[in-house]
This record gives sequence, C-alpha cells and structure tokens, in this order.
Amino acid sequence: FSASIVQPHWYTFSAMSLLTAQNLGRSFGHVDIFEGISLSIPRRARIAIVGTNGVGKTTLLKILAGIDDPTTGSVHRSRGLRIGYLPQVSVPEREGTLWETCLKAFAPLIESGRELEQLEQQMQEPDCDPAVLERYGRLQSEFDRLSGYTYPARIRMTLQGLGFDESDYHRPIAQLSGGQRTRAVLARLLLEDPDLLLLDEPSNHLDIDAVEWLESYLRDWQGAVVMVSHDRFFIEQSARQVWEMTPALEIYRG
Repeated sequence: FSASIVQPHWYTFSAMSLLTAQNLGRSFGHVDIFEGISLSIPRRARIAIVGTNGVGKTTLLKILAGIDDPTTGSVHRSRGLRIGYLPQVSVPEREGTLWETCLKAFAPLIESGRELEQLEQQMQEPDCDPAVLERYGRLQSEFDRLSGYTYPARIRMTLQGLGFDESDYHRPIAQLSGGQRTRAVLARLLLEDPDLLLLDEPSNHLDIDAVEWLESYLRDWQGAVVMVSHDRFFIEQSARQVWEMTPALEIYRG
C-alpha cells in the first residue's frame, strides 16, 4: 500500500463520526486477541481492514456491529445509526424466495402502498372525511419521495448486478447454495440502504463481473463502508483508507 502509516493513538473524535470506539480489547479465556484499539468511522468512509488470519478482524467487525461485546473498552454509535452487517458465512431465513427476501428491505414502503390503496377506496365515498384526503396527500408525497413505485426495478438491478439470473428470483432460499445465500443477504443489505455497511469478505462469493458491479455501487453509495478483505484489487478499487491489524491498529491513508 502506497501510503503513510499513522501509529495507533488516542483520537479526537469528530461529532460527524457515525461510530467511535476507545480502548477496545477482546479475550477468549486467557487468550488476548487484541487490546487498546481506538478508531473512528466518519460519514461516507471507505475503510478496508486487513491482517493475517486469526488476528481478530472478524471479531472486531462483530463488535462494531453490536453482535459481540468487547472484553474492555467501549463503542459509541450515533443516535439512530442503521448498520448492515454481512458475515463471512451467512445463514439467511430458510423460508420464502429470493425475491421475497429482498422485498423485506422495503417492508415499510410496501405497507404504505397498501394504506394508499385503502385510502383511495375511502376517497370514493360521497361523505369521505377531509382527514382522509389530508392523510392521503401526506402519505403519497412521502411515498413518491422514497421512490415507492420503483423498488421492483431496484431489486432486479441489484440481483442482476450480484450475478443472479431471473430464473433464480422465485427460487426458495432453502434451495440456494451457500454462496448464493451470502449474495442474497448482501443484496438485501444494499437494498436496505443502511448508514453503515460492515462487510466481511464481500467478494468471496462473487464472480469478476459481480465484483466490478459492487465496486461501482460502493463508489457511488452515500453511506459508509468498513470491509474485511484479502482481495487487494477490490481494496484498491473500493477503499480510501486501510486499517492493518497487527493486532494493534495501524492506519494507512490513501
């Protein structure tokens, strides 16, 4: 990596950070995996975590996601922060199809669409309450703002980008391979549009075309991304900062 090294130190955390951590340590029994890690994830960050196997990269990612607790130290997440986490080995729900799994990313939007239909029926009544008209106007404005009529096209674009064929859309999740299930989870995470994506080896189950699509998607995406990866080319295309766990944290910028 062609970048200067910033030795680990105490950060002056910015109010604009999505997530900060101080003095993180994690032990399993008498074995210390890492300790004394402090970090900050700003908005629109593009960060790759690298290091040798067993140094604690996945454990750190789980702690940041709130799935695991540190032995020492603390994590502070900004209020209302929405985090999407992709594990290395995904075990998505066993029920439903691939398409239905992706639809869950738009559950509130779909519910709003149903309410709009109900309100439209009420508006056809001669003695319709003016409050119904007011509610319909507010709800439709919000529905349009959130592109409520285009989410099926977003699902198709994402599934195609991640290498799914149209024939896969209505296959039960239980019939998909392990790699396909991981890609299904990734598709749903991207469609949910969280503030912070935490991705553990996201390119593992993608072919070259899908990796290039994901690189392009992440470049234009407005949220922040922290990824664990061994794929140097993917890191080069997707990250603007590299955290090397040694198991201390050394930061390479650029």
